[in-house]
Formats: sequence, C-alpha cells, structure tokens
Amino acid sequence: MQKCDGKTYNPIIFETRDDKNLKKILEHNKEKFIDYIHKLGLIVEHKDSTINFQYTSTTILILKTRCFKVDFNDNFVRISPLK
Repeated sequence: MQKCDGKTYNPIIFETRDDKNLKKILEHNKEKFIDYIHKLGLIVEHKDSTINFQYTSTTILILKTRCFKVDFNDNFVRISPLK
C-alpha cells in the first residue's frame, strides 16, 4: 500500500453495530456500496453466449484506481474518496 494525499468528498456512511471489520461491513451493505462505487466511476462489462445449448455469462466490474479514507466511529464507518 502507498500513502495517498488529497481532500475527501462525497462520503458514504454505514452503521457498524460495534463491528470494526471493514470487509464484513461492506458485505452486509454490498448493494448500497456497489451503487456508491458506480457513481464514482465503475465500469461494467457484461458478455454472454450460447454454444451447443450451453449458456455462459460473465460480468466484470472495473473500479478506477482511487484512494479512500475510512473513519471508524462507535456507531458507524465513513468511507470517503480522495481527490
């Protein structure tokens, strides 16, 4: 990891219920977080095909490289991208 500098903007806030594990917090709020990331610049690629009656599909989510500041509090976590 590298240190990132910048000013925070447009934060998203999730309730933590005394949980400090960011991965678990994001898993519990994945739809809201994906909508938030999409607004920041998520690229979605979807491909599907049918060959010999076999259907396959692939969805790729590409997040633009960006730094975030994460602040934990007793009742919530605030995630803010840096400009």
